Amino acid sequence: CASGTGKKGMIAVIGGGPAGMMAAISAAENGSDVVIIEKNKILGKKLRITGKGRCNVTNACPVEEIFENIPSNRRFAYSAIYDFSNRDLMDFFEENGVPLKTERGQRVFPVSDKASDIAFALERKISKLNIKIITDSAEKIIIGNNAVSGVLTKSGKNISAESVIIATGGKSYSRTGSDGSGYILSEKAGHSIISPKPSLVPIETVENTKNLMGLSLKNVSVNIFTKTGKKLFSDFGEMMFSHFGLTGPIILSASCHMGETPCDKTIEIDLKPALNDKMLDARITRDFLKYRNKDFHNSLSDLLPVKLIGIIIERSGIDPYKKVNMITKEERKKLVHAIKHFSFTPKGYRPIEEAIVTSGGVSVKEIDPSTMMSKITDGLYFAGEIIDIDAYTGGFNLQIAFSTGHLAGKSTISKKVSELMGFVYIDTGAMYRAVGLKALKIGIDTKDEDALSSLLKDVVLDIKHEQGSQHIYLDGEDVSSLIRTPEVSMAASDVSAIPSVREAMVYLQRNLAKNHNVVMDGRDIGTCVLPDAEVKIFLTASIEARAERRFKELKEKGMDISFNDVKSDITIRRVQLLR
Repeated sequence: CASGTGKKGMIAVIGGGPAGMMAAISAAENGSDVVIIEKNKILGKKLRITGKGRCNVTNACPVEEIFENIPSNRRFAYSAIYDFSNRDLMDFFEENGVPLKTERGQRVFPVSDKASDIAFALERKISKLNIKIITDSAEKIIIGNNAVSGVLTKSGKNISAESVIIATGGKSYSRTGSDGSGYILSEKAGHSIISPKPSLVPIETVENTKNLMGLSLKNVSVNIFTKTGKKLFSDFGEMMFSHFGLTGPIILSASCHMGETPCDKTIEIDLKPALNDKMLDARITRDFLKYRNKDFHNSLSDLLPVKLIGIIIERSGIDPYKKVNMITKEERKKLVHAIKHFSFTPKGYRPIEEAIVTSGGVSVKEIDPSTMMSKITDGLYFAGEIIDIDAYTGGFNLQIAFSTGHLAGKSTISKKVSELMGFVYIDTGAMYRAVGLKALKIGIDTKDEDALSSLLKDVVLDIKHEQGSQHIYLDGEDVSSLIRTPEVSMAASDVSAIPSVREAMVYLQRNLAKNHNVVMDGRDIGTCVLPDAEVKIFLTASIEARAERRFKELKEKGMDISFNDVKSDITIRRVQLLR
């Protein structure tokens, strides 16, 4: 451990961003000793500048809609987000002294509009839980017998740990510490990295936008088209012009839909989406009547921002010095078209360092989504942007970071309980790996249900707890190290999707529970695998407990509120989530 005492049960979290801080808090609340290894002098450096310093911490939409805003690997996020939802996250921050508010698009911000308040709340919780912080960089994860045993830092510290959580972020905003170092650590630990690329990134345009730099537009719509005219994306909201091209919330969202070759797309901005062509023409006609004796370039100040007038006139093809009362109906149509189809040609994306988030990272095929633990190395966990999963703007990426962090930290408790009680911890995922290994050994297609059903008749699986770690035996052979290869990981993903294999594994898991004192964790263990277990432990916080904590905090702040009002508010949120 960090103190050098070698105390058993230490969990090392690499990275002090939102995912890392939440993972540390979750692990500490579940009874573990925790240390955070962070290269920056402060925690949450990137968190403090998100949302232009306001921090769009999550989205208050129904939980099912969160998944609709995750374009890639959304199924991987199911367990993490259902385990620690947007409502749970909102409760967490409000219970820890940060009042929240919900704005347009269900985006949730601190009432103070200060991202630092979110970071400070996490820091206070970390301090209260006596989580140790080491300002250093992780150089290497120490691994032996396919299990982690600690972290070696750049300064030479050897931190003993029974579990390590990598939460180093991606490559965006590298000046805040997200420099891609986590990918190197993960690769050295045997994991595959999906090539990182920018997501939610500003777009450079062929057209010169320097004269428009700094102009923000609200209530406009953006549409993305292919060369053949197919619409790829449409959104409504805010955007901004920069010296290189386009940026702002709806542009960042649009970038997710433009693929690796944005230059073969067209971006169309509708500056007046609330008006159809006929309505806009009527509006222009009224303005022209008002300015009928003016030159054309002096007639649009009521309709458009000053910076836009010149370029819109240029695109309309109308002589800027033509008298307004001389403009024809056909020329008005051209003006309407220029306003409703204000188009730009993408030249490329800005560098990944300027992206809001990174797309790519550690392959989700090599991570157990129910625990965030590596399928390759025992005791190694991942959380946040380091994982190959990203979402649209609106608070969804931070929700993923907090949810995966919370799950990664919580998942360490089952193993710790099993060690303290001397019980066998059943890694059910290892059982599917063993079946996948068997199929590979004898040359069976891992997606052939009939062949696998025949194979299962001869498979003998057993799990034993030896020398402080779990060992899985396949047909009498200890295959604990053999099942941690990427090839077996892929096979395990295939066989676990086959109903007959799952039925057979449930049968074996029940037999293991008959013959050993075991600890199993998972959502369906108490309802499906072992419905008649004598002891079932559900780790949660009741509405009453949450209400008591929240009520106490509000009273300490001098707020005049009743306990029943606080309890009612939390109950309503819970009901909304269940709906």
